[in-house]
Amino acid sequence: MKSLADAERLKIAGLLGVEALTLDQVAERLGMKSADAAQHLEVLVAGGLAHKEGDAFRLNSQALEKLTRRVLAQSHPPAPKYEGDEFTVKTLRAYISLDGTLKAIPNQHKKLMAVLNHLVKNFEPGVRYPENQVNQILRRFHDDTAALRRYMADNSLLKREKGIYWRVENQG
Repeated sequence: MKSLADAERLKIAGLLGVEALTLDQVAERLGMKSADAAQHLEVLVAGGLAHKEGDAFRLNSQALEKLTRRVLAQSHPPAPKYEGDEFTVKTLRAYISLDGTLKAIPNQHKKLMAVLNHLVKNFEPGVRYPENQVNQILRRFHDDTAALRRYMADNSLLKREKGIYWRVENQG
């Protein structure tokens, strides 16, 4: 894995993934000294990610695939911890992706309220937000900001007056 821990080596690996290149071609394409390119190529070869064919170097795509699978197997992010009763936690897990975005806006009112109560925590009590800022905050979770804004206002999670929104103090 250390073989790819350098930006220049990543660039070289990318070039070698397209075509076999000589040391001088690598150095020329990346605008670096041949000695530096040689050092990076040595690390890639030693790590098994590249091999030499005559004067040219080629990416070892099988080794890269193996490394990728190993890294991905170790990189599963932990499931987010949600607060609330069992129904709320189950609903949030069902509707919120690991990256925090909404998979869909729930149709069932009870599930919708669980999601909205979770989202409203992104608004500080007492702070006034213009509509475009509310949209910006909500867009991190779902593209239909108008629906989320309307549901939050209609369910008294956010108050609205003349295009200004604020969180209702006793919510979330």
